[in-house]
Amino acid sequence: MNYDSLEITYVLPPPNHQDPQVLIMASAYMLLFLLGTCGNVTVLTTIYHVSRLHRARLDNTLLYVIVLSCVDFGVCISLPFTVLDQILGFWMFGSVICKLQALLENFGKILSSLIITAMSFDRYAGVCQAQNKCLRSKKMTASILLGLAAYALITLGPLLWSFNTKEIILFEKKTAPHKLTRMQIEKCTMVNVSSSVFTMFTVYQFILCYCLPLSLVAFFYIKLLHCLREHKRQFKSSHIPLLRISLYTFALACFYFICWTPFWISTLYAIYLEYADENGKTVSPAFVYSMYFIHALPFTNSAINWILYGLFSCNLKALKFNIDKNYENHINGNTKILAKINESQICEDHDDNRQILRI
Repeated sequence: MNYDSLEITYVLPPPNHQDPQVLIMASAYMLLFLLGTCGNVTVLTTIYHVSRLHRARLDNTLLYVIVLSCVDFGVCISLPFTVLDQILGFWMFGSVICKLQALLENFGKILSSLIITAMSFDRYAGVCQAQNKCLRSKKMTASILLGLAAYALITLGPLLWSFNTKEIILFEKKTAPHKLTRMQIEKCTMVNVSSSVFTMFTVYQFILCYCLPLSLVAFFYIKLLHCLREHKRQFKSSHIPLLRISLYTFALACFYFICWTPFWISTLYAIYLEYADENGKTVSPAFVYSMYFIHALPFTNSAINWILYGLFSCNLKALKFNIDKNYENHINGNTKILAKINESQICEDHDDNRQILRI
C-alpha cells in the first residue's frame, strides 16, 4: 500500500483502567513502590543522622546496608513507569526514559542480589573469621562493591544497550478513499535482538546472576551456623540464641529463593514456549497476569530488603559482641588460673627456701 498519498490518522487504544486484574496488579506495584521508597529513605536518613550525631565511623555492615538501600530505592523508583505502562497499554515517556528505566530496574535488581551475596560473606567473615581483619577492611568492602557493580554492568551490558522504544501497529483501516486510520503504540522493549542471542544471554545470566549468588548465599549461611554451633559447644555458658539465629538465617535464604526462583523459571519457560511449536496458539490472559505477578516478586525483594537485613545486621552485631565477650572471658579466665598457679608455685618455693635456711 502506498502511504504517501494517504492522510493517516493515528489513534490510541483504550486504556486498561477498567480491567480489574490490571488494577489489582497496578495497586500491588504501587504498594511496593511506597513501601520500598519510604523504607529505604528512612534507613538512609536514620544512618545519616545517627552517624552525624555520634560522630561515629561507618562499619562494613552499615556500608553494605547503605549501598543496598540506594540500589533498592532505584529499583522501586522504576515502578510507577511500569504501572502506567500497564494501565495505558503503551509507553509514553520516550527512548531516554526507556533506557533509564531499564537501567534502574534490571541493573538494580541484579546488583541488589549480588550485594545480598556479599553481605552473607561479610557476616560469615565477621563472626567466623574475626581474627582476619583484612577480610572486613574498608578497602576490601569498597573493592567488593565496585567489583559487583562492574560485574552486573558487564553481564547486563547487551540487555541495557538494546533497550529502546519500538513502534507497533495494532490495527489500521482505510476509512475513506484517501484516508487511513491507524492504531499505533510505542513499547519500551529490546530491539534488534534475535531469539537465539536472547536465549544465550538469558541462560548465561541465569547461571551468573542467579545460580552462582544463590549457591554462595547458601554456603556462607551454612558455614555461619556451623561456626555458631561450634562456639556454643566450646562455651557452655554462652547465651547465643542459636535457634532464633538459625531460623532467621533460614528465612533470609528462603526469602531470596522465593523472590527470584519463580522469576527465572518463568523466564526460561517463556523461552521454551517461543521455541516450541504451539501451532499459533495464543497465550491466555491468565498466563499473562500470572507473569505480571511473578515479575513483581523481585520488586518485593527490593521493597522489603531494608526490613530484613537491617534487623539481621543488628542481631549479628549483638551476636559478635557476645562472642567477643565470651572469648575475652575465656582468655581472662585462663590468665587468672595461670596467675594462681604461679602464685602457689612462688609460695611453695618460698617455703622451701625458709626450710633450707632453718637447716
